[in-house]
Amino acid sequence: MLPTKDKALPWPTFCLFLLLAVGLAVYYRLPDLDLRPMHLDEAILGIKFIEFWNTGWFDYDPKDYHGPALHWVSRLAGFILGWSGPASLTDADLRTVAALCGIVLVLLTLALIDVLGRHGTVVASLFCAVSPLMVFFSRYYIMEMLFAVELMALLVAFWRFQQSRHKRWLILAGMAVGMMHATKETFVINIAAMLGAWIAVITFGNSFAKRSGGLRLSFGKSRSQAQRPWLWVCLVAALTSVTLYSSGFKHWEDVMESITTYASYLKRSGGDGHAKSFSYYFMLLFWSKNYFVWTEVAILALAVAGIGRSFFGWFNKDTHKQAFLQFLSIYAILAFLCYSLIPYKTPWTILSVHHVLILLAGAGAQWIYRMAQGRLSSLAITCLIAGSAYHLCAQTMFTLNDRGSANYRAPYMYSHTSPAAMQLVQRVRDLAKTASDKLEVQVVNMDSGWPLGWYLRNMSERIGYHTTVPETIPQVPVYIVDESLRGELDTKVNGMAFEESRYFLRDGVPVYLLVEKSLWEADRARRVQEGGIP
Repeated sequence: MLPTKDKALPWPTFCLFLLLAVGLAVYYRLPDLDLRPMHLDEAILGIKFIEFWNTGWFDYDPKDYHGPALHWVSRLAGFILGWSGPASLTDADLRTVAALCGIVLVLLTLALIDVLGRHGTVVASLFCAVSPLMVFFSRYYIMEMLFAVELMALLVAFWRFQQSRHKRWLILAGMAVGMMHATKETFVINIAAMLGAWIAVITFGNSFAKRSGGLRLSFGKSRSQAQRPWLWVCLVAALTSVTLYSSGFKHWEDVMESITTYASYLKRSGGDGHAKSFSYYFMLLFWSKNYFVWTEVAILALAVAGIGRSFFGWFNKDTHKQAFLQFLSIYAILAFLCYSLIPYKTPWTILSVHHVLILLAGAGAQWIYRMAQGRLSSLAITCLIAGSAYHLCAQTMFTLNDRGSANYRAPYMYSHTSPAAMQLVQRVRDLAKTASDKLEVQVVNMDSGWPLGWYLRNMSERIGYHTTVPETIPQVPVYIVDESLRGELDTKVNGMAFEESRYFLRDGVPVYLLVEKSLWEADRARRVQEGGIP
């Protein structure tokens, strides 16, 4: 006969494994954050954060770059961590924000311990800490890790409110929704999937409340107050979002643009240069072969077990837990399908859904431990999970061992900056030193030269950025130009003599550095004198 009650993991063992998960999360996320070159998206967000810090205003672009939440959180992190000012910001400073979000996400698993059980909480925390996808983008200064934290906060608030009926969880839920809206426009997909999952669970006749025969959304006992909790959530969400977008109720045009932007993003969802197949996210997570097979299939297998538990497991009087696990299961499936159906895909976009799969993997592990008969079977399960975690760790370490180089074998690499771009940056800095910091540069690149704008930001007033060769381009001693546009530029600067060098901004994006001959010779003479070159 199968057991009808979960076997509780002893508290000392639970705490030991939780500390291990947090320790691994810190170990994989915080060290050497400044070694890998900034991705162009990171560089753009870094510049926008500096502008926000200097002006106190986030000028929202309804066509790109997403909302202001990451920049508000970064400013708070900077205050806590003691950042001295925008001029001294480093790559590691900015990426620390994402890394801390990744660590917080691991810790938040504790908030669902009564649903996942002790075994499940440990497994979910451990997998969240070592998942290659989770670690990789915990080291990127982009919105995804913050978005995953906000979504997890919403899930926790939803669950806790159903158990306690306390308004503080409604306030947290509203803040989470408002922050999600102010983080990424794709939040509508997650919210829609959650609503679909909630409706499905209610249709099944299940209840999230512990002592109620049906779902009651009220503060008190009166059925007439059923809509009040959602009113609280909506009001707090609106207040949170408006506060962030308006930069403290000062710039209302950005609030309006945060609504009208969806026309632009609906158009971009068709691909806009990032179109991929329906199976892209599944292959990214569970079967991507490059040098060896990259896979988090252990998480998928346990998540399937967790989904199975939610529909076929034994819960006795804990049907409220079953309802919540069914909610997570249906939400994960709906969200994964929605993101897969949309042609526009980038590897980091699926991260928030993957985290819910990790939670379901914890639920699956708890179920398997529950069915285990005797210590020997429990030990065998522990060995399998430990082996799976080790396999995830091995993949994670492979993404980190580049130590400054872009590891193109990792499936998560996406249009990343080449290490050669850093050589180009250093070369321009050397030329600026020769020119006594009066160097003028013109950059002609379809992506406006990113991430050069971040690394050369102290020269921003003397650098012009163009996506095509302008009809009239200033005559300057240094040009950085796409290989494909080199001939067109030559016709606009006819008569100037250059020394040229070839670099790569990204894989497949070669550029030429053209240095006027007299400056090139003066720079060479300076470096010879300083012993920099023979």
